[in-house]
Amino acid sequence: MSLTLAVNEVFEGNEVEIYWNEQNEPVMTIEQLSKSLGYSDRSGVDKIVQRNSYLDDNEFSVADKLSSTDGKKYETRIFNEDGIYEVTMLSSKPKAKEFRSFVRKTLKALRKGEIQAVQPQSDYDKLQIEKMKAEARLMNARTRQAKLVLDMQKNKTLSPVAVELLQVNALETLTDNQTDYRPQTEKTYSATEIGKELGVTPNKIGRIANANGLKTDEYGIEVLDKSRHSHKQVPSFRYNETGKQKIKELI
Repeated sequence: MSLTLAVNEVFEGNEVEIYWNEQNEPVMTIEQLSKSLGYSDRSGVDKIVQRNSYLDDNEFSVADKLSSTDGKKYETRIFNEDGIYEVTMLSSKPKAKEFRSFVRKTLKALRKGEIQAVQPQSDYDKLQIEKMKAEARLMNARTRQAKLVLDMQKNKTLSPVAVELLQVNALETLTDNQTDYRPQTEKTYSATEIGKELGVTPNKIGRIANANGLKTDEYGIEVLDKSRHSHKQVPSFRYNETGKQKIKELI
């Protein structure tokens, strides 16, 4: 089967490609449809097809081999317009309904001539399309990073200052623009810094703080810090000057 790119749009930060098949009908590959719905790979839509065997029928999709960028041919599933709508109605993904509406509006605009079908007739046109794809991938990556940052604020133990800083970081990630604003905080110290100053281990500082109820707003703030054992961000208590002096008194 030969496919021609019809339109390249962006849906919620993801690049969406809709093709024309040999009958000049709009189609999407299972890989593209899975990605657009928020699945990590094609297996999400494969399972929908397995549970609803009628989707195997030519009325909704066909299995065929398509050439890849490495020159080899790989078997894939290609959904026509009815198949796309069926999958989005059967999918449990939160964005399925919105994506179905997006496809309808896009195809309607394409048929009315309100948007132009992609026609990469020159090398410049092809470069522009690749640029658009790269920009869509970059925005998608930034969106994922910002979501991860914002998800961290769900940690109930974080201080209001730490949550505000996470929100600023998420905004900077999305806009790719560093702001001068940072929430005002007093000077704080990690258990490692205090332990080094007092000649004891960070673990001992932590034990003293836990035993004496020092991990409160009076003595410092809960923040996210890089784990010493992995790349993950983990909650960490930082002591203010009052907390530092209290620990000194207790050692």
